[in-house]
Amino acid sequence: MTLFKQMALALSLMIITILGSVMIINYQTAKEDMVESLYQSTVNNISSLTNKIAQTAGEPAMITSIIDSEFDSGYYKRIEFVSNDNSFHYKQEDNEPIEGVPSWFISFADIHLQAVTADVTSGWSIIGKLTVEADPAIVYKALYQTFTKLFYLFVIFVSIALVLLSIMLHFILKPLKRIQHQAEAILHNEFVIETEEPYTTEFKEVANAMNAMVKKVEEIFNKANEAAQRNRELLYNDPVTKLFNRRYLMLKLPELIQLETKNEGGSIMLIALSGAEVLNKQLGRKDADQFFYELGTLFQQECQHIEENIIARVNGTEFTLMLPDCESYMSESIARNIYEDFLELAKKYELDTTDIYINIGIYRYRPNVTISDLLTRVDNALTQAKADERQYVYIYEEDHHNALPKEQWRAILEESIEKNYFSLNFWPTMDAKTKTINHKVMTFTIDGGEDKRFYYGEFIAPAINLGLVGKMYLVALKELLSIQHPELDNTICSIRLSNEFLKDKKAFDELSTLFYLYAKKLNFTLFFEVADSFASHNTATVKGFVDLFRKYNFGFGINSFTGESNDFNYLKELNPEFIKADVSFLLDQTQESMNSLEVITKSLGIEIIASFVKDEKELKALQKLNIYKVQGPITDSF
Repeated sequence: MTLFKQMALALSLMIITILGSVMIINYQTAKEDMVESLYQSTVNNISSLTNKIAQTAGEPAMITSIIDSEFDSGYYKRIEFVSNDNSFHYKQEDNEPIEGVPSWFISFADIHLQAVTADVTSGWSIIGKLTVEADPAIVYKALYQTFTKLFYLFVIFVSIALVLLSIMLHFILKPLKRIQHQAEAILHNEFVIETEEPYTTEFKEVANAMNAMVKKVEEIFNKANEAAQRNRELLYNDPVTKLFNRRYLMLKLPELIQLETKNEGGSIMLIALSGAEVLNKQLGRKDADQFFYELGTLFQQECQHIEENIIARVNGTEFTLMLPDCESYMSESIARNIYEDFLELAKKYELDTTDIYINIGIYRYRPNVTISDLLTRVDNALTQAKADERQYVYIYEEDHHNALPKEQWRAILEESIEKNYFSLNFWPTMDAKTKTINHKVMTFTIDGGEDKRFYYGEFIAPAINLGLVGKMYLVALKELLSIQHPELDNTICSIRLSNEFLKDKKAFDELSTLFYLYAKKLNFTLFFEVADSFASHNTATVKGFVDLFRKYNFGFGINSFTGESNDFNYLKELNPEFIKADVSFLLDQTQESMNSLEVITKSLGIEIIASFVKDEKELKALQKLNIYKVQGPITDSF
């Protein structure tokens, strides 16, 4: 129960008790006064009545007439006369129910009036005994009217008091509400500073303490963020060109080769600068470094329209441009633009392009290529470009004939979507500390018979090209949400959403409908994963999906984390429950980089999961970094 409700309840009970006590006292006082007043009236009336009867000298007819006349006045419940010798007895009594007063009030009031008895004398002789009992109906009616008025006044005063109490408590506890929102914001990784100072001394101290804590947490995050950026630059950036270095390129190549693209792969470009010695001698070191910086900037400008591109300086005179989803003609156009830009740059620095020039080798790769083959073939392409004096660019592309043409892929995918040929597979995530598995990653394949079985990597590119990614994911998700999966009981199941699916304008509304229909009776906890590079560059888009996930109590995580972003504030905004990073990336970090990453993740409540862990050696190295959640072949041994 909230503090507001507790205080409101306590003060309300106190107010009701006080007003109720006043009401009861007034009621009891009124009741006693009425009963006493009626009793005194009865005493006075019996005196007058005995005098009238005394004058009758005991004549029964006259006594009867006097009693009837007096009783008809309506102030008596009972008048009874008994002669002294018991020869004459006359009684008038009203046993009619009381009108205008509810029976429950009669039972509640329970008024008992005392009968008054007096002797009737004529001269010195007693002629009889007279008993008079007043009619309580008068008291009941008057008391009921008083009770009704008191009750209405009680209700009015209580209502007014409670309204005033509510307004007063809202005003007094308003700072506490702001402090509560401030604490909730911290849980959502939002660092809110409360500028309005509470009037109440105790609340003022709490607000100041909260502000100090928020500033401290934000300062820790910002310092860790800055340290991570510095360490990343030192570890993965070339100090002269500010491009990535060979170390980072080798970490990213496995991910980029397998990246989901329309063109099933992409192009890799190797650019070599000849005449570096002449360049340094002619310009001097400072201007030569500036030349290399501007050359690197040219590469970035020409490749900025290629998503997920990586541009790295692999040694002093060679640059590698990794261009996913880039066909040969596109890469050739980029290469020609780069060459023209180089000529302009050389002209700016007054360099002789017969002594200082560049050669460009391009290899059009497919997803199934190995890193070794990729680098060997692009190096061969560069060698060919250097060997042929007539051309500065050489493109090497192997003959590649897709076994299935576009229309056949369309037929397969549309049939799989219509008839749901998708087969769900769940890959485990292990907690190395407890040796348990409570987190599984969902993938799906097409299983439509002997000639219609395809792995995800085989059909994702055609699906992207044909614009069927959204429908494909929705069918697979519907099967996950609408069908019981015993292997997922009381576990976490996560599914990686394709970048193309997230870009689909209809995806959000279709997911909303799917969640509304099927998300209420899951036997597991569902998480959705988004690639780090997509999340860092499309934070607003991802935030919309994250809000949708959390509306239905679904979790959110980031995969393929490489810390590519220059600012980790997007993690604070998206607030993922976990990030997944390749084991090679994690083990490649310096101690300072890991410390910064650990501070960032702990301050935001993010768990680190290592992926593609192959053996015990890597597992032990991860444990030294306090990373225990792992995915990959290592899980098969447990």
